[in-house]
Amino acid sequence: MTTSPSTAAYIITPEGNPVPNHSETPNQLKERERVQQWSDQLFRTSPMIRFMYKHLSLLDCNPLDPSSSSSNRIASGSRTTKDEPTTSNRSQGSSSSSSSSSSHLPPLLIASCPEGIAGGFNPSAPTESTSRSGILLCSNRIFSKSHLEDTLSHEMIHWWDHCRFKVDWSNLSHHACSEVRAASLSGDCRFFREVGRRNFGLTKQHQACVRRRAILSVMANPKCGGDEKVASKAVDEVWNSCFGDTRPFDEIY
Repeated sequence: MTTSPSTAAYIITPEGNPVPNHSETPNQLKERERVQQWSDQLFRTSPMIRFMYKHLSLLDCNPLDPSSSSSNRIASGSRTTKDEPTTSNRSQGSSSSSSSSSSHLPPLLIASCPEGIAGGFNPSAPTESTSRSGILLCSNRIFSKSHLEDTLSHEMIHWWDHCRFKVDWSNLSHHACSEVRAASLSGDCRFFREVGRRNFGLTKQHQACVRRRAILSVMANPKCGGDEKVASKAVDEVWNSCFGDTRPFDEIY
């Protein structure tokens, strides 16, 4: 089982648009090939990635199917980096930002990104099959295979939600619910990840991490406008139902 490599080098603009990188440097090529190799290994050996791959495939959303190419726009915003000084953060696209052109990209796109983004999920447009979504992996912002595993897991949970529930990403409640689930289930909030971010406590640290990271992600949604109070309200309103929803897992990973 191997991921489909990009046939060309791409770079992500600050606006979240992928454009061909015709002047890819030797270092950018090295970073891209390194993330490709790690990705191939994770799809073969990681229990988490293999589990999510299986359950996405059951919904006809195979992230390794080259025919399931994604729209040309990857993300509409990024989370701030102040929350996680030791690693980069993710970006989250919205369905309204999906392709307005006929060009499409591999379902797993490895590209160079602006600072502060490690990966992103690009949902299909409302008129498209959910299989036409995609995941961005930022080759210059992913620093280890374990970092890639958490990033992939996070974005695959978003994709599973999109395929299973037809998420409206412009609806802050929908977005907040998926962010709560992804932060909780992906491994983002494991104790040692939080220690590395210098965020740790003696009680309910997992819940505090999930809430913090979900709020930051919702703040990046254009419908939120970066308003922390609005994002906090959206997360609070869905917390009880979404934090306890571990599908497709039986329990928290």
